[in-house]
Amino acid sequence: MKAILLVGLVILSAGPIHAQKKQKNAATSRPKLEQGTTTAEGKRTGKWSFYTSKQALELTFDYDSSRINFLQPDTTSYLVRIGEEWTPRRMARAPRLLGSTDQRLDDLLRSLRYPISALRQQLQGTVVMGYTVDVTGHTRDFTVESSLSPDCDQEVWRAIKTLPDNWIPAVYAGRPTPSRFYLSVKFQMIDEAEHERQQRELKRLAQQSADGASPSVVPVRARYAHEIIVTALGIERSTR
Repeated sequence: MKAILLVGLVILSAGPIHAQKKQKNAATSRPKLEQGTTTAEGKRTGKWSFYTSKQALELTFDYDSSRINFLQPDTTSYLVRIGEEWTPRRMARAPRLLGSTDQRLDDLLRSLRYPISALRQQLQGTVVMGYTVDVTGHTRDFTVESSLSPDCDQEVWRAIKTLPDNWIPAVYAGRPTPSRFYLSVKFQMIDEAEHERQQRELKRLAQQSADGASPSVVPVRARYAHEIIVTALGIERSTR
């Protein structure tokens, strides 16, 4: 097996593809997606603004008054619990992360590791984790909707639990309502040639977006479903 370099790709719902690459001064070159002030103890205070990776404002929240000052319009149909069924409905207030969605996915990507057991078995595939955002703005009822292996499933669960658990609950029919979200983590192994091809495609899509064209090759996804790709680059595949 050759030396392994882990590279991650994030595919955001209804959005472009973003590549995460190791480079010098990456932290200073990336736009700050969460902006506000904290106390000496690290507690957020006053108004905070949260942005997408394209610097579009998603949310402004006042931590002193616990009030939403701005919420990006969202007409997506979300899965909400009505009786015993999860049913797609448009919300009076859509559920969303109390923070930057892109920042959360970036943090999650940085935490994920390709399990050694999966690398040894040359195992590839997707783990889909479902979870509920309840009326208190916290997540619960985590379920593995699609399993790859016990170690891969556990790695996704471990990474999710490292993230802050603060959400704005959905409001439907005049009251807070539980809503369902899904995270898909794809583990894949590619060689250098395929990696270069993917990088060219990323650049093409980025240029297309910068030129104002609609990148029709990027599928539109529901906002309650996010996808992350964890790539092991430089794997010498077995011919067995």
